[in-house]
Amino acid sequence: MFLRKLFKKLKGSELPASFIEEIMSGMTPLPSGSFLMGSNEGEDDERPIHNVLIDHFLLGKVAVTQQEWYIVMGTRPWEGLKYVHNADRCPAVNISWYEARAYIEELNKAAKLTGEKFRLPTEAEWEYACRAGASNAFAHGVLKFNLTGYAWHYDNAFKKNDLYAHEVGARKPNKWGLYDMQGNVYEWCSDWYRRNYYAKSPIDNPPGSLYGGYKVVRGGDWAHTDYFLRIACRGHHSPHHKDAYVGFRLAMAAHHHDNTDPNAANNTEETDANR
Repeated sequence: MFLRKLFKKLKGSELPASFIEEIMSGMTPLPSGSFLMGSNEGEDDERPIHNVLIDHFLLGKVAVTQQEWYIVMGTRPWEGLKYVHNADRCPAVNISWYEARAYIEELNKAAKLTGEKFRLPTEAEWEYACRAGASNAFAHGVLKFNLTGYAWHYDNAFKKNDLYAHEVGARKPNKWGLYDMQGNVYEWCSDWYRRNYYAKSPIDNPPGSLYGGYKVVRGGDWAHTDYFLRIACRGHHSPHHKDAYVGFRLAMAAHHHDNTDPNAANNTEETDANR
């Protein structure tokens, strides 16, 4: 574990190799596969359900933490903000899409990667990872009653007056070992949001709309009810937007990696259209 006192606003190439290694060790390799994206049970922008093919890639087991953000950027944009708990293992919040991209650029400078680089996940990658082979509204099953074991949300955070995002990794992971994919904080995706994008989405690794006024956020947060934590539920904000409810996690293409997680679910092509 890195202690904040060991670092003094280190940026870019000044970041120690051990820090980059720790970030890489927190990335989970996910298998390539196909899945049915979207839902017939939610909002109009979740329709139509459509088949998507995803290449294998790496995704952070947890969202970027306050400690990681401070080590890279030397700032604490969440300080003084209402509804934030200051702790190293809590998600970095009050960060815009552009600021998340700046963090990633600093990481890539430090890592000096010759191949694939850190980035945000696409919306399709995010939903594929969150599902982890599931075809239900929630990764753990059809019913919402066990959601508190996997997610911080209205029932076990806001309703209990714990008005902040909690430490990452404190709930159960999904079947692919990813924590907090539903609840705790919304997560930025790389895509521009378009309400009717699914009607024209390509099958193979859809990148999202090429333009727009909003960026996609996914996953729900600690203050929302289970409806907004459904896997297929889509959100969006201006890329300049920032608040106590939105964070992000890292992704990386894995075309040069063949060691996908042997414990990950087998490639699945879902048949249940009712979510």
